[in-house]
Amino acid sequence: MEIKILEGAEAFSLGEGPVGALLVHGFTGSPQGLRGLGAHLAERGIAVTAPRLPGHGTTWQDLNTRTADEWVESVETAFHAMAAEKDEVFLVGLSFGGGLVLDLAARYPDEVSGIVTLAGMVETKDPRRHLAPVIRKVLKSLPGVGNDIADPQGKEIAYDRLPTSAAYHMLGFLKRAKLGLGAVTAPILVLHGRNDHTVLPFNAEVIHSSVGSTDKELVWLERSFHVITLDHDRDEVFDRTYRFIVEHSKALES
Repeated sequence: MEIKILEGAEAFSLGEGPVGALLVHGFTGSPQGLRGLGAHLAERGIAVTAPRLPGHGTTWQDLNTRTADEWVESVETAFHAMAAEKDEVFLVGLSFGGGLVLDLAARYPDEVSGIVTLAGMVETKDPRRHLAPVIRKVLKSLPGVGNDIADPQGKEIAYDRLPTSAAYHMLGFLKRAKLGLGAVTAPILVLHGRNDHTVLPFNAEVIHSSVGSTDKELVWLERSFHVITLDHDRDEVFDRTYRFIVEHSKALES
């Protein structure tokens, strides 16, 4: 049976040029959360691709049948396709997508020109994490974590339920992503909302302090919650992401 993709949640590719940016969305979210950023970059000469992670942008029940290996493969496939066509590839990950791009960068250090994490996630201190193996056998879902946005105009296409089996696989992957941070050597920009309720801000400090990169910067956004690409500071997020790519690109004129 074909699963219907929610309107607006589709994967997208925009722009053209020698430099590419791979945009990876978060857990229970969709490419929609990155579309504004993608358009901003594409209008300025950077080709962007935002894959839809398996089980996302459809139903939470669909996501509950998926595993971390599928999400990793989806990102890696998109990365290799872009790397085959572009002189340089930058990785941009929102929330759990930040964990996915950091894991990718740790495994392909010589092929990544730079990384931007947007409210990037590599760890959680939610006490329920210890019970995840049990919870998924008892409950199919829990209340969702989407739309942690200060701006009342901001709206994320995200599930209103958190699928527990998928969450178990997500948590397992985060351990691997965090362990691999020392192998990340590409220049990195870490952007995080100071008042993020979903991926607590300590994640930004863990990423910034643990990566092996010598060129790294941590920037706090004071007016936004979690989905910083759709929140009050989105223009700053767009601008800083673009400037980071230009400043670290050999193919673009800064």
